[in-house]
Parts: sequence; C-alpha cells; structure tokens
Amino acid sequence: MEQIKDFVVAFKNHDYTTFDRFYDLTKKKVFFAVIAIVRDEDAASDIMQETYMSFLNNIDKVEPALNVIAYLTTIARHLAINQYNKDKRIVWSDELVQSIPSAEEANDDDIFWLLDVLPQDQREIVVMHVINDMTFREIAGIMKKPLGTVLWLYQKALKKMKDQLGDDL
Repeated sequence: MEQIKDFVVAFKNHDYTTFDRFYDLTKKKVFFAVIAIVRDEDAASDIMQETYMSFLNNIDKVEPALNVIAYLTTIARHLAINQYNKDKRIVWSDELVQSIPSAEEANDDDIFWLLDVLPQDQREIVVMHVINDMTFREIAGIMKKPLGTVLWLYQKALKKMKDQLGDDL
C-alpha cells in the first residue's frame, strides 16, 4: 500500500487534505478490530475517532515504511480493550440480556452471534485474519503472542464455530 505511505508523509508535513481518502482506505479494518472487542457500534465509532486522533497526534513517531494499518489496528485494539474493561463493570439489566438474539434467531448474514461463542482473544484473531485479511504474523505482533499460539487459537476458534453451526455447514 504505497498510497498509505504517501499519506503518512503528507501528514508529517501537516498536510491533512488527503485524510478523507486515508480514512476511507483504512476504516473497515480498524472498525472490525474494534467491534470484535466492544460489540457496540456507537462505542466502536467513538473508539475509531480516538484511534485516528491518537494516530495524527503521534504522526511524528510513525515511520512511513511501517505497516500503518497494523499500527492503527494496534491503537484501536488497545482503546477497545480499555473500553471493554470499563464496560464489563456495568451490570446489564435482564431486559437487555433477553433482547440479544440467539443463534436460532440471528440472520444468516449476521455472524456476530457466532463470534460471541468465542473467547475475546479467539474472536479478535478470527476478525483480524478473516475480515481484516491480516497475516498470522501481523496478528501475533499486534497481540504480543507467539505465532504458534495465534495459530493454535485460530484453529481452536474455527473448531468452536464449526461445532456451533453443527449441520448447518
């Protein structure tokens, strides 16, 4: 993604005229990294805004040769985990819990119910690999886990999802 490197160079020179194009190129990958953790679109939008603000505020530290999408995803992931940790302290009402659709009620297009059967680390790996098209080596770097552990967790996640789908495959 040579174009992203050009954006970083422009941002370092305080030229933000191309930010909208940069955002359009990177927003989906950042969003899916966040939504896999917080599972709330409003919170994800807020975290995305914080992610890009943090990125721009620290642009002098960003090297154009760096994998900028992995860098953005790392910022987003840390912010999302912080938000998740704050939110998990909230006691949810029974009404809200009952309103969450079960696997039988969910649309076939809605994979979020399937991701919900996974622990957080496995869910993040699946989203980063399948949706964000990141390599396992990049994921290992972002999550600060050995490559073998990431591969093992991914395989474990696939098995859980396959078991959850049962005969629907």
